Amino acid sequence: MKKAFVALTVIFFVNTLGLYYGWYHDFFWFDVALHFLGGFFMAMLMANYLNEYFVNKNFIKNTLIIVGATVLIGVLWEFSEYLANLVLGPIIYKWFAVKTYFMGDLDDTVSDLLMDILGAIAFSLLHLLRSRKAHQA
Repeated sequence: MKKAFVALTVIFFVNTLGLYYGWYHDFFWFDVALHFLGGFFMAMLMANYLNEYFVNKNFIKNTLIIVGATVLIGVLWEFSEYLANLVLGPIIYKWFAVKTYFMGDLDDTVSDLLMDILGAIAFSLLHLLRSRKAHQA
């Protein structure tokens, strides 16, 4: 759980740097990579946190629990981006004369959520493989 929290904190700060330095505009893959990694490490955090709700040896149900929790966080993140555009954007421009960009269009939002889901599924697959190796040993 600690590794996931540290990784998510690093991703958050890299996101902040990306906003400040315009990496979202300069590197097309930057947003995709951050959302994939965010989905992966959020799934890791959720798997640890929701472990008591897992069904013994039922990969599909456990994956749905992990991915569902991760998607919920991803949707909440997209809402926070929308609110940041509305509330923080004008304030930051007024105080610092810096034009901010928190959220793209609908295609960007759908892509962000897809990357969150793919990151969560990637973690779930790795988690399954690791669990199977542990049971075989």
